[in-house]
Amino acid sequence: MKVYQRIFEYTPDALLLIDQAGRITLANAQAEILFGYDRSELIDQPVEMLVPSRVAARHVGHRNAFMAESHSRQMGAAVELFSQRKDGSEFPVDIMLSPMLIDDRHFTLCVARDITERKAAESRLKHQTAELQKLHAELKVLASRDSLTGLLNRRAFQEHAAQMLRTARRRKESAALLMIDLDHFKQINDCFGHAEGDHVLKMVAAALKATARENDIVARLGGEEFVVAVLGACETESVAAAERLRLAIAAIRSPKSGITASIGVTTCTPQMQKHEASLILGELLKQADRALYAAKHNGRNQVCHVNSLAQADTLL
Repeated sequence: MKVYQRIFEYTPDALLLIDQAGRITLANAQAEILFGYDRSELIDQPVEMLVPSRVAARHVGHRNAFMAESHSRQMGAAVELFSQRKDGSEFPVDIMLSPMLIDDRHFTLCVARDITERKAAESRLKHQTAELQKLHAELKVLASRDSLTGLLNRRAFQEHAAQMLRTARRRKESAALLMIDLDHFKQINDCFGHAEGDHVLKMVAAALKATARENDIVARLGGEEFVVAVLGACETESVAAAERLRLAIAAIRSPKSGITASIGVTTCTPQMQKHEASLILGELLKQADRALYAAKHNGRNQVCHVNSLAQADTLL
């Protein structure tokens, strides 16, 4: 018996033996250290003295229900528990409960462990995880955005535009691609410097975002070239959308230089959407680029739809 008494006394966790009435009948040295009471202050006292007053009444009900069922409760349960020291301070605990029969009397062995450090470590880990998730989200945005204008970059545009084409196919709708190139942009850089050129690009990007519809895809392909993908626009509507963008760019007031743009347009009808979206997108980009070249060749600061080129070719 002395061996068991020594085990009880020197176990590194706080041990309490609770009788059927909920009173403490035994406590070990670690219980004195953990709760801040002398052993004499614990014996024959209700275990609720070690429970925060805000939950003491509920604890009585839980204790009675536990003793009536007579089962073990392992540590690591999901329920968050708190205990209270003699000085009134609260701390998180993990509790193990085991029913015991001693001399035909029912008791409950309570093992209490202070988990303050563990909870602090979990909190730090949770905070670090949240910070990493935030950083990952920020990096994902940075990876998809043009650093100068904040618009989608070429890679992100291709992903979003391909998804838009899949949506158009599913809805049996048309889609349009508007390729925009600033006129004489090299002269702005040569005459006023790259800082002014960057300022112009930012103003153009802002004008495109403000003028395009909310669900349009606006991106910077590189240099002074931009692109807008429009869902649900037929040929007439896509040309009208391009004209609105051209006018918005022409309306930009720059103290050093006037700004105009040429725009090439192509439209993908439901009948054309028979291939993989990425293949269709590649072909649309080629068509829009061809129309853009024609707009540049015909005097700049204008909109050209690729179908007008096909008609002109037919007339020849």
